[in-house]
Amino acid sequence: MMYIPDEVIDRLLAEDVPYIDLTTWVLGIGERTGEIVYFTRESAVLCGTEEALRIMERLHIEVDLSLPSGSEIKADEVFLRARGRAADLHMAWKVCQNIFDHCSAIATKTRQMTKLARAVNPRITIVTTRKGFPGTKALSIKAVMVGGAFPHRLGLSETVLVFQQHMHFMGGLDGFIASVPDIKQHVCEKKLIVEARSVEESIKLCRAGVDGLQFDKLSADVLGAAVPQLKAINPHLVLLAAGGITEKNVAEYAQTGVDALVTTSLYNAKPIDIGVKITALA
Repeated sequence: MMYIPDEVIDRLLAEDVPYIDLTTWVLGIGERTGEIVYFTRESAVLCGTEEALRIMERLHIEVDLSLPSGSEIKADEVFLRARGRAADLHMAWKVCQNIFDHCSAIATKTRQMTKLARAVNPRITIVTTRKGFPGTKALSIKAVMVGGAFPHRLGLSETVLVFQQHMHFMGGLDGFIASVPDIKQHVCEKKLIVEARSVEESIKLCRAGVDGLQFDKLSADVLGAAVPQLKAINPHLVLLAAGGITEKNVAEYAQTGVDALVTTSLYNAKPIDIGVKITALA
């Protein structure tokens, strides 16, 4: 589903195994053959299997069983089983477990939040911000998409999203509005999305011809009343709500009629309790 370069996979392994597994080497058990089994202690949406398989391939571990990312797994369910040298199994052990812990957590929380939102608004989209922990972007984005959401903005080079700080360099709101025709001409193949701080400001921007508005920390009640007004001016206007949206209020915001809900909370999901057993084979 998603391209993750080999260098990312290699870096994950190298972080935990910069040279050797000293413990396995000291014990003299590295050449023994064993089996590794991954299972979950709680229900979850599995994510990260494909990356774990690539790590195991590098370590010459033979996989007997694996479930793909997106699978719904139940407590005590085994989702990956493999065989190999004890030295290789121990090098793969924690790296793969960490991937499963964190990626499955994001995927699980994402699916839960998406279900809550779409129960009241089947057309709503959940999108995630750029506020993930540095260095984890590729896996985090994959987990979000496995869970049923989408990245709001992958980077500064991708979309045109104007915030208040941009307008400070353009003479404020009025200066920006005066420039809208020229801006749209420059980015005719892109949508011009602008952050709005109030309903009054959003109406001005809508009439100026912007393609979309992102509301930050506007209450669901105020937003719900504003959506029909804005859609009456421009039925094709894209509307996004952002700021403090979690599973506790996602249904309330989904009912406002906006097109998407922007959230950071998915990146903060509590890790799934993934268990691992490594045993010797005769």
